[in-house]
Amino acid sequence: MSILDPSGGAGVLDSNYADPMKLWAHTFSPRNLKQLFRWTEYLYYNSAQIYAGVKKFAEYPITEINYLTDSPSLQDKYQDVLEETIGIKRALIRASLDLHVYGNSFTSVHFPFKRFLVCSDCGAKTDINFCDFTIKISKLDFILTCAHCDSKGKAEVEDKRVLDPSGINIVRWDPKLIEVSHNPVTSENEYYYNIPSDIVSKVKSGDKHLLTTLPYSVLEAIKEDSLYKFESSEIYHLKSDAPAGVESGWGYPPLTSTIHLFYHTSVLRKANEAIALERIVPLRILHPQATSPNADPILTLSVSGFMEQLEDNVKAWRKDPNHIMMSPVSVGVSQVGGEGRALMVSQEIQQTEDSIIAALGVPREFIYGGLSFTGSSVTLRMLENQLESATFQINNVLTWITHKIGAYVGWDSIKVRLGDFKMVDDVQQKQLMVNLWQGGVISKTTLAEAHGIDLGDERDRIRSESLSDAKLDQEIQREVQDLQADIAQQAMQAASGPGLNYDQQQVIAEADNVAQQFAQMDPNMRKSQLATLQAEDYVMYSVVIQRLEQLDLDMQNEAKAQYMGQGPM
Repeated sequence: MSILDPSGGAGVLDSNYADPMKLWAHTFSPRNLKQLFRWTEYLYYNSAQIYAGVKKFAEYPITEINYLTDSPSLQDKYQDVLEETIGIKRALIRASLDLHVYGNSFTSVHFPFKRFLVCSDCGAKTDINFCDFTIKISKLDFILTCAHCDSKGKAEVEDKRVLDPSGINIVRWDPKLIEVSHNPVTSENEYYYNIPSDIVSKVKSGDKHLLTTLPYSVLEAIKEDSLYKFESSEIYHLKSDAPAGVESGWGYPPLTSTIHLFYHTSVLRKANEAIALERIVPLRILHPQATSPNADPILTLSVSGFMEQLEDNVKAWRKDPNHIMMSPVSVGVSQVGGEGRALMVSQEIQQTEDSIIAALGVPREFIYGGLSFTGSSVTLRMLENQLESATFQINNVLTWITHKIGAYVGWDSIKVRLGDFKMVDDVQQKQLMVNLWQGGVISKTTLAEAHGIDLGDERDRIRSESLSDAKLDQEIQREVQDLQADIAQQAMQAASGPGLNYDQQQVIAEADNVAQQFAQMDPNMRKSQLATLQAEDYVMYSVVIQRLEQLDLDMQNEAKAQYMGQGPM
């Protein structure tokens, strides 16, 4: 029995139209879970609303990854492997996509290994990629031609795990090829994989790539023509909740309720297509028209000659839109078709598509755009709760993958989780976080995470910028001091010369007064006064220039100190 057809195809009434619970679409309903998976695949790729809604649902909650550890070096190791090497965010998006399309997601972690063949005569161990061998798949015997002793015979297979994080691969398994043995009392499951026929045929034909890279347990299952059984700790099953009476051990696809709606939409679109092909472009018929019942031109006119002249004139008109046709009788025009626009069922299609969006459980604006926090705060909050529920399951598989990788490379365990999902334009929530931080209720780290800021990175940048600014200030001060010393030396030399009597301290004091006055002027006036001073007293001009530069530098340092002191973090 299919959940899409509760009667199981054996309705009480014979006619589909007489049974209100039986639709014509039930004729095409899937009869088992694996057929339902194929239907949901089809819906995902053939319904624009379903594709957009599911894709956004799968991708939007995957935020940045937080590493909860006191060891920066350990955090860097995990972050490099998970984000740079494996691409964990992409793997989580794929798992989330499977969950929304199939209602189930099966994930495992493949660790790299090297396969060696051991000669039964001399015991030499050779990398399988660099030796000559054949295989008898019926017994799973590797026949090796040994390069060391030249003997030929059965070799032992030895797989060695390679501690190379770059070879780690996150595997997503096709739910259509998975079998679940469920114990309803203990809720324990055993998982089996139905190896695809093309993989089986390639292995049996001696495909060396598969023989050297497939796990040996998979090769054994192919030899036995049996299902491959997963170890309980080697596969992680995400599933959508379903009623207790529906496929125990399995999740149920959330897209199930959209199948009949999509079928109805397809019927309407097919009707629109037929209308467009037949009735959009009208057929126009030209004919001689009778002006009165007693003056029918057909009685006296050569119809064949009239038609030839009519066709020639139409051709001439197409070449020259200004062509004028001469006709001895009135010409009538009859039209067939052209009323397609009035017959279109576009409004009904729109209503059905809105029903599909409602079945997905998302607001219409989430798919078509235009959703804002201020306009639909309640709707956004409900949507956020839905996405947080999905994030909870994704966090579980993220933790499982991280622990598997940590055990493989021998690192200490670490806690990881996706960052809290928040709507980007939730301005009220962000302002509340700022107020709580100012009141001392929350930390800088919590405030930074709420705004999508990595506090550690920002502190490193602040430290780097502060050091760069300090170095620049020291260089400027050093250059100013050198300039001051040079000007003072010139002033002293000028004062000690014949006929001159400069007092250094007096010159500097006078220059300070002049510089203070010039600093209050607008740039054009200052430039004019400096030019006059340069012509009258070059020494005083030089000292005033350097005092003005010192004033500008002091003002910049004071402004920078005020800015750094008022920063939020």
